[in-house]
Amino acid sequence: MQVTQLFKSVSAVAMTAILAGCSVKPLPLDPSVGDTGQPLSAVALKSDVQFYDLSLEVFPDDKRIKGVSKTQFKMLSASQFVELKLDSRFSITAITSDDKTLNYTRNAGVLNIDLGKQYPAGSTVSVAVAYEGNPHIAKNAPWDGGVVFAETESGEPWIATAVQGEGCDLFWLCKDHFADKADSMRIRLTVPNGLSAVTNGVLQSVKPVGANKQQFDWLLSVPASDYNIALNIGPYQRIERSYTSINGTEVPIEFWALAKHTQQASMLIEQDLRSQVAFFERFLGPYPWGNDKLGFVETPHLGMEHQTINAYGKKYKRDAGGYDWLLQHELAHEWFGNLMTHEKLNDAWLHEGFGSYMQPSYSLYKFGEAAYNHSMYKSYLGLKNCQAIVLDGDITSDQAFNPDIYGKGSWTLHTLRWLIGDELFWQATRELLYGVNDTKQLAYPISPRYRNTVEFIAIVNRLTAKDYSWLFDVYLKQAQLPELDVIQSANSLTLKWNKNSLQDKPFPMPVPVQINGSLQTYYVENGEISIALKAGDHVVIDPNMKVFRYLPIIDKCKTDQ
Repeated sequence: MQVTQLFKSVSAVAMTAILAGCSVKPLPLDPSVGDTGQPLSAVALKSDVQFYDLSLEVFPDDKRIKGVSKTQFKMLSASQFVELKLDSRFSITAITSDDKTLNYTRNAGVLNIDLGKQYPAGSTVSVAVAYEGNPHIAKNAPWDGGVVFAETESGEPWIATAVQGEGCDLFWLCKDHFADKADSMRIRLTVPNGLSAVTNGVLQSVKPVGANKQQFDWLLSVPASDYNIALNIGPYQRIERSYTSINGTEVPIEFWALAKHTQQASMLIEQDLRSQVAFFERFLGPYPWGNDKLGFVETPHLGMEHQTINAYGKKYKRDAGGYDWLLQHELAHEWFGNLMTHEKLNDAWLHEGFGSYMQPSYSLYKFGEAAYNHSMYKSYLGLKNCQAIVLDGDITSDQAFNPDIYGKGSWTLHTLRWLIGDELFWQATRELLYGVNDTKQLAYPISPRYRNTVEFIAIVNRLTAKDYSWLFDVYLKQAQLPELDVIQSANSLTLKWNKNSLQDKPFPMPVPVQINGSLQTYYVENGEISIALKAGDHVVIDPNMKVFRYLPIIDKCKTDQ
């Protein structure tokens, strides 16, 4: 039996069992589709995705989807094969190119498609795959992702996807790797009347399909990581506003909210979103996707940075910090994650460390130092310290997104900013994102870029004319935080960075010391800092917590991750 026939037979058996009312245990996620961003195969490396065209119908009552996913490839080297991924719980009904049926093999979630002839380097080929089935249901979106089938309070279908760790192949055909972004994408979603289908890009049209369905046709005109493509289906109302970007462009704002929450969503735009985007544009540069939209959609899960249509599920509750932190965090990812994308999973802290640091930075911008310090201290208390946040070799998304990439990443940036000053810190950040410092006049479209940790360190070193590799080596590449040994007598104070905590790495970190209310920064000489004291002097080490280090107010390794 051919492989294609085998999988059709398996799908038919499974469907028969379901229709017969048998108890069928849900399939676990296969590793080939359950972990996004894994190294590309030799076949996958021979082609570059230029365009995705996804036409999908969603059946809320059956928790089922059916569609055709078309991919246009450009061949990077001669090949007779292309590779796509799709969760093996879906059945494939046809694979074609120019209306010709193609042969393929399917190894769990990996489809190796035979084009029928060898295509030379530089040529293009389009492959269409028709498929259907019941997608993997998210266990705890967005952390344990998949498709969410929920209901509103009034019992209407409310559906969303969140697949950052697992990848796009949980519900559509894709390459499933952030390193190969399509140049653009068309997404047509058919849903029952009364529901709206919201996704990335710009809505082109809404048209009836038969007597009781309608199709929403969207076009995303900019490259996006395929895990960022999202389905959002519900009884939404579309709130439309706009703002003038720092580069002079009028950028559309869209918030798709449940009908009962339109007033709250409108207030969120006016009270929080406008101020937040002004902050990002002031310190970073223009919102990256001004030609499409600045979009949010209300979701039954907490949130996710889906490019141009960020998921928002915090129920419009304001925070102790005086603003909506989730709205700000997901908006931050339009820069840190979507404009600048990590080159490998090993560099995921560039997404989440910077994304998290934007909240205290915004608190400082909006409310002052007390709010900033409160936010940073709260982050410090949540550190785990059990795993380095930059690992070597091939890693999984679970390893990449360990909890400390948020807090440790944020604290690394906090100390770096203190060391090099605001001006150079924000310049280094702008160059990481845009490749240039003067970003205010950048016109759309703005090109996204891939970055890694080494490149960011190089930017910092070039701008400061100093080598700060030692800082990143200690903060990012080991689990243990640096410890400061303090030896105080009646007439002297000696400070030494503990060599064991540094794993014998160099760490010439200066230390602020306050003596009788007078603050001064002391620099390491010959491995220690020596300060003369007088009897009765009151000493406080680093009273404003500028230096990221271990303090006994947290665990050395908090294992309840």
